[in-house]
Amino acid sequence: MPVSAQDARDGEPGAGGAAMSSGVVSRVTGVVKRHKRVVRLAVLALIIVFVGLAIQKSWAQLPEGFTWKVNWAYLVLAYLTLVAQELCFALIWRAILARLGSRLAVVPAERIYLNSEFVRYIPGNVWHVFTRVLWAEREGVPRVTGFASMTIELATKVASAALVFAVSLLAWPDVRSAAGALGQRGLPLTIAIVGVPLLLVGLHPRVLSWGLNFALRKLGRPAFTLSLGYRDLLAITGLWMASWIIAGLGFAMLVRALVPGSLSVAVIIICSGVYAIGWDIGFLSFITPSGLGFREAALAGLLVAAGLAPVWAVALAIAIVARLLVTAAELVCVAGVHLVRGGSVSTGAGSRTAR
Repeated sequence: MPVSAQDARDGEPGAGGAAMSSGVVSRVTGVVKRHKRVVRLAVLALIIVFVGLAIQKSWAQLPEGFTWKVNWAYLVLAYLTLVAQELCFALIWRAILARLGSRLAVVPAERIYLNSEFVRYIPGNVWHVFTRVLWAEREGVPRVTGFASMTIELATKVASAALVFAVSLLAWPDVRSAAGALGQRGLPLTIAIVGVPLLLVGLHPRVLSWGLNFALRKLGRPAFTLSLGYRDLLAITGLWMASWIIAGLGFAMLVRALVPGSLSVAVIIICSGVYAIGWDIGFLSFITPSGLGFREAALAGLLVAAGLAPVWAVALAIAIVARLLVTAAELVCVAGVHLVRGGSVSTGAGSRTAR
């Protein structure tokens, strides 16, 4: 009986094993897709377990005589600073909308932004994007403009955090310690030499416009002509960088509220970079709600590497308190903007051509 080419391939050594492996991978992928929420919850549970075990192990390594002494003045100032940063976020988004030709009053912008931020705690880190776009549309902002504003915000916010971290490396006593904390020896140098120019190129209107329209095509939406010039995008990035410095000041005060020491300019610069890159790592994880676990682990590792915390357990406690303070700041800001009246909305039709 003649042997077909397919039979010959099936008879080759390892062909059956390869087919079997492919089938197993397909079945596993299918199970993961069908039970995506369960898988994410399982990952989150594992993170909590491993964090708990790590805390238990490192707690015994606390320096002899170490005791918690909370500086309440620093703690309160840290909280107020994080509240200020939360309010700044909405103002930056509002500035982006204005440059795109749509204008929101301050109060509606704060309400939409702060309310949508709570959706970040749903696994995926993208739901707050769609929520804010839909709520902005109710206030007269065209959906395509809202989506464009979110794309510009995320691109410039992520890039600004990386830029702040790159600049903060100049204040580190030993850059190699930062590399070890991030798991790659050459990573900080790579960020400084390669990453920063790439980020600046990625912010160019042509590159950003291509990415935006690619996403719109995937969503079945019409193309959008980006009306921002390169200077506009760099200015927006600068605003985000300023917000990270505000947060860095608050984070530095939180560190000094729990670990005694001087609140020097170098400490503030380092904390700004640590907090900013920790946000990036948490956001880009896409696994746990709002980067829960990933952000805290990054902050803890970098704080120890920078010598701002004696051991990982103390650093993780600082990161967890930071998460709680940020959540409390969001709650207070949301309550505040709902108590404030007013906020008429006007939508401008003006559009500037991209330079």
